[in-house]
Amino acid sequence: MPKESKPTEDATQMLAEIEAFESAYGYNADYMKDLFARSPESFRRFRAARPMTMHYDQLTAEAYFTAAITVMQQEDCSGCLELNVKMAKEAGVSEQLIEQMVESPERLPAELKDVRDHTLNCLGAGAIDEEVALRIERHFGEAAFGELAIAIVGVRIYPGLKRALMKMQSCHMPHNAAGE
Repeated sequence: MPKESKPTEDATQMLAEIEAFESAYGYNADYMKDLFARSPESFRRFRAARPMTMHYDQLTAEAYFTAAITVMQQEDCSGCLELNVKMAKEAGVSEQLIEQMVESPERLPAELKDVRDHTLNCLGAGAIDEEVALRIERHFGEAAFGELAIAIVGVRIYPGLKRALMKMQSCHMPHNAAGE
């Protein structure tokens, strides 16, 4: 029989952290609250993964957010996409580049088109193109390519968790690049 969790100062702190995040970004994080209510330990593990999902040291913010925004365009409704746009601005990515990422990715600089194409391929829109991957690695470096891989995989946790918890009522799954 599962143990019942008792409200603690830790619980109060975690819920306050979620609410502060919601307030700071104008973002609905009900799915995080739901996970916490269902399983505080699962929420703690989810929370512990967040630094991985936001890690870019050698990878530029522009490349990181090209990948993150691409993932959200394919796997989420507008909520996480809007959140990533706000975070990109906060990280210093230019308004013009963010607009290209969201509205006209064909106008992205070549190295960011490669990041977008690689991200789409990792999401299943096509086969992994080794030439594109090699160009990314040559342009940004080996460490940055590793960070890109973690970014692509990591940011998927958010829309995936929403769906797994059945918290996408106000969202719909967009069509992926393959039109599925």
